[in-house]
Amino acid sequence: MMNLLLTAVSVLSMLSQFMGFVAGDYHYINSDYACFRGENTMGSDERGVRTNADLSMVAAFMCRYARDSVSLPAGVTYQQLDTMAEKTLVYAVSTHKAVRRMPCKDGKYWGSTSRKDCQWESSLWALSVAYSAFFQWNALSDSMKADVGRLLKAECNYELERDIPTGYKYDTKAEENGWEAGVLAVTLALYPDDDLAPRWFERMREFVVNTYSHPSDADNKSVITPWYDGKTVADLYKGANLYPDWTLQNHGFFHTSYQNVVIQELGEAVLALKLMKNTRDKGTFLSRGNWTWMLHNCVEVEKNVLNWLTLPDGEQAMPNGNDWSLFLYDQVTSYSTLACMLGDEDALYFERRCIEQIARRQKTTGNGTWLLHPDVGARRMGVQAHRLMMTWLMHHVFPTDGMKETEWSDFAERYSKAKYFPCQRIVRTLTDKYFACFSFSSGKRSYTGYIEPLVKNSIQPACSCSLVVPYRKYNTGNIVGYYDLEGIKTNARLAGEPEIKTNGRYFSINALLAENDSVLLRHFFLRSTPRGLEYSDDVKMTGKRGSDSIKIKADRTGMLAVSDDVFAGQNHKFIYENGKTVIDDILTVETNADACAVLKNKSTDNSVTTQKLYPFLKSAKMKHKVLYKVK
Repeated sequence: MMNLLLTAVSVLSMLSQFMGFVAGDYHYINSDYACFRGENTMGSDERGVRTNADLSMVAAFMCRYARDSVSLPAGVTYQQLDTMAEKTLVYAVSTHKAVRRMPCKDGKYWGSTSRKDCQWESSLWALSVAYSAFFQWNALSDSMKADVGRLLKAECNYELERDIPTGYKYDTKAEENGWEAGVLAVTLALYPDDDLAPRWFERMREFVVNTYSHPSDADNKSVITPWYDGKTVADLYKGANLYPDWTLQNHGFFHTSYQNVVIQELGEAVLALKLMKNTRDKGTFLSRGNWTWMLHNCVEVEKNVLNWLTLPDGEQAMPNGNDWSLFLYDQVTSYSTLACMLGDEDALYFERRCIEQIARRQKTTGNGTWLLHPDVGARRMGVQAHRLMMTWLMHHVFPTDGMKETEWSDFAERYSKAKYFPCQRIVRTLTDKYFACFSFSSGKRSYTGYIEPLVKNSIQPACSCSLVVPYRKYNTGNIVGYYDLEGIKTNARLAGEPEIKTNGRYFSINALLAENDSVLLRHFFLRSTPRGLEYSDDVKMTGKRGSDSIKIKADRTGMLAVSDDVFAGQNHKFIYENGKTVIDDILTVETNADACAVLKNKSTDNSVTTQKLYPFLKSAKMKHKVLYKVK
């Protein structure tokens, strides 16, 4: 029995509502095959295979675990879901390179069978196929079971031939190695007696160590699986996927989605070994129930990075913004892993907050989907449903009865000091009134940050931290903003290293940016204080283009992206005075401008709609002062 009513009931209820979308996304091919539509329906790439595999898995999960618990939307029955899950699984398996019963629409097959015939990310899709098959196992024909085995074993045999990648600059391999461990885990669980099982196990162990791999692992003499052999972490270590300060970069910059998702991936591998464990296995490759070794360095990443960027609603701050949908609360299953498998009471609290926000967001869509304006359509829907399904299963297999959630006030006190991440040049402040951060990203050269009030108000839902939205424009964004100059590109680069200091709860920054193809030099100061953020600068023309000929089209210094979104918040109350703008009676932007701020440029980016507040748009200055004050 699960101790979280939200997890036991609300997650199934949310997934039930989502089945209306799933049924509408179903694509009949013929009497034997069907698939779910995506960006590339029936395609052999991620846009086709991943969408189908995830939605097939979730449909099968609902038929196995929710049939007697929750009702489905009008017009959808469990019998229909049974058929959908079965036929889409048959299609996923039949189009794999190891099975080849039917090609994808492009005439190709998907998957990896050897080092010479492999496909990026195919093991992640295969993991969803394996879960879908497991949920339906008793209803599968013998030939279908054999095909599932061929698919999974081919994927694992490829893992035996390939190199284990590492590297932490710009494009970590942490996430990729995590999903490779997953496919090995599900195959070991389903086929522990296979002749290659010992090699799969040893390879899985190597991937686990080299997922959240840290430079300190090179000297870590801990025996990782003493019940199996005497190999240490150092023996298995190939190279670092994390920076020395425990951060990582992916897609060229730091963001918390990639920082946390490895915990989810390793948790799903542990879950498979526990949930699917073949009773014939005598424990040769299984650790007799103790799988905490597979969550290698997860606690270290949580306590050294993620907890410092976690907000009261369970969101994890995005100092550089994001390059996919914002406010997904996609870290929910990472919290579930830590809570269910390691007894982490902080994670239990934030998991519940995430579930509340995901449920609230689902209610804004009207059709059971997870968010409006999804960046990758049905694929994003499948990924989010995948996470919620795994969260439910983790509580089903690893109950959290008897655990007590952390109180936010206690958590915030433990992480109250200002924190600087030197490898990413990110600094943050957390007070009882606000969270603030700033980043000098070395990957995509992004110089931006934001302040988020943490106090309740009449506009934002309780415990929702989305008044100010993480926002990048060109390579600056919130706070610093940018200039539009006629005939000159808008851009920025650091001129020298920034000076970043912390003192107790607060930080200070002294930096120089060369902007607009080095036509402008901006010397700026930013510091967090008990009142909020204080910003000032001194902007000078360099004379490179002839200062008399330079025309300033717009001064967007001090900008903030304010939510104007059905989920993140709408109908905010703005009070304007010369040099002062008050938002919702909680956030005041005070400046040395001699005119009112301007609110304009409404746009939907990363699935969230914002308007931009420009304090200096009507009074261009070369010296700015701004106080972002929280009530």
